[in-house]
Amino acid sequence: MQGDGISPMTARVFDSHEPTLVLDGESLEVVAVNPPLANLVGRPLAELLGQVPDFLRAEDSGARHWERTRQASLVKPNGAVQAVEVTCLYVEKGPPRRVVLRLTALDANGTPNNAPLHNRHQALHRAHRELLSAYNRLELLNDELENKNRQLQEVYRRLSYASKMAAVGELTAGATHGINNPLAAAVSAVRTLDRLCQQCPDELREQMMATCRRADRALERIERIVADLRRLAQAGTRRGDLKVVDLGQEIRLALELISHKLEDIDLKLALPEGLTVRVCPDEFNQVIMNLADNAAAAMDGHGHLTIRALLEGGKLRLEIEDDGPGVPPDMTQRIFEPFFSTKEPGRGTGIGLAVARGIIEGYAGTLYLEQEHGPGCKFVIELPAEVVRERPSENTGG
Repeated sequence: MQGDGISPMTARVFDSHEPTLVLDGESLEVVAVNPPLANLVGRPLAELLGQVPDFLRAEDSGARHWERTRQASLVKPNGAVQAVEVTCLYVEKGPPRRVVLRLTALDANGTPNNAPLHNRHQALHRAHRELLSAYNRLELLNDELENKNRQLQEVYRRLSYASKMAAVGELTAGATHGINNPLAAAVSAVRTLDRLCQQCPDELREQMMATCRRADRALERIERIVADLRRLAQAGTRRGDLKVVDLGQEIRLALELISHKLEDIDLKLALPEGLTVRVCPDEFNQVIMNLADNAAAAMDGHGHLTIRALLEGGKLRLEIEDDGPGVPPDMTQRIFEPFFSTKEPGRGTGIGLAVARGIIEGYAGTLYLEQEHGPGCKFVIELPAEVVRERPSENTGG
C-alpha cells in the first residue's frame, strides 16, 4: 500500500486482496492505492498517487456519484478496456473527506471474475442478516423474560403479604377476644364512677369528673384499636351490609368527620356527579378518613390535598394525593404491613393502611401507592366495574 493521510480504519481495508483506492472527496485525486489495484490498472503505484483516476470512464465523475455501486470501463495503458464494477465501501466525512472505492473486474457476461469471493461475500451478508435477526429475537425473548420475572416477583410479594396477613389475623383474632371482655368491664366501671361523682362533695366532684373523662378517652382509643385489630383479622372479606351510595356524598361525609384536622389544608375535590358505588358505607368512609388523615399528618396540617375520581373502562380509579414529603423509597414496600408506621412513636398504630387495603380487597379492588418523581404522595384505590354504578339506583342490602 502507498499513500498518506488516511485513517487507521481505511488502512486496514487495504489488507485485503481486492483492488482498492481512496479518493480525496473534494479534488477526486487518488490518495492511496493497494497493489491489487495497480495490477488491475496496469500502472505503477507511484504513478497513480495524486492523479485524478482518468483510467475510469463513466457518464459522471462527481464524488457524490462514486458513493453508489455502478459499472464503469477501465482503460489500460495499452488501450485495452476492462469492464469493472465500482463499489463505494464507505465515505469518511473528515475533514478531510475521503471516498473509499473497490474495483471488481467483470467478464463478458457482466459477472465478477472473483465469483467465488463474491459468493463468499454474499454468504457473509446472509449470515450477518440471520445473526441480526436472531439477536433481535433474543432481545424480544429477554424483554418477555424480564416482564414475566417482574410478574412473578409481584405474585410472590402478594403471596408473602397474604401469608403474613393470615398469621396476623390469627394472632389479632385471639388477642381482641381476650381484650374485649375486660375492656368492656373497664368502660362500664368508668361510666359508673362518672355517675357517682355527682354525689361527691363539691371540692372533689370536678377533680373526679375530669379524671373519669381522661380515663374514658383513653378507653375509647383502646376500643378503636381493638376494632381495627378485629377488622385486620378479617382483612379481604366483606363485612356489614352493602349499599349503593353516592360516591361524592360519602367522601364529603368522611372528610367532614375529620374536618378539624383539615382546617389549614387546601382541599380540592374532582368527583363526577351521579357516580355511585356498592359498598359498606361505614367501612368505605373509614378508608377515606384514614388516607386523608395520613395525608394531613404527613403535611403537618398545612398543604394541598386533592381527591379525584376517574372512570376507566367502567372501573373506578380514586386518587388521594398530597404535596407532603412523600414516603421514603426504603419504606414503600412496607407501608401496608401491619404495625409498621412512618409516624413518630405514639402518633400511629401502623394498622390503618393494612385495614384500608383489607377493606378495599373485600370489594375485589386494590389499594396501592403510586410513586412519582418529586415530593408528595399519591394513594390509588381501584374498584371493579361490578362495584361501580354510573347512575344512582335504589339502595339494596348486602
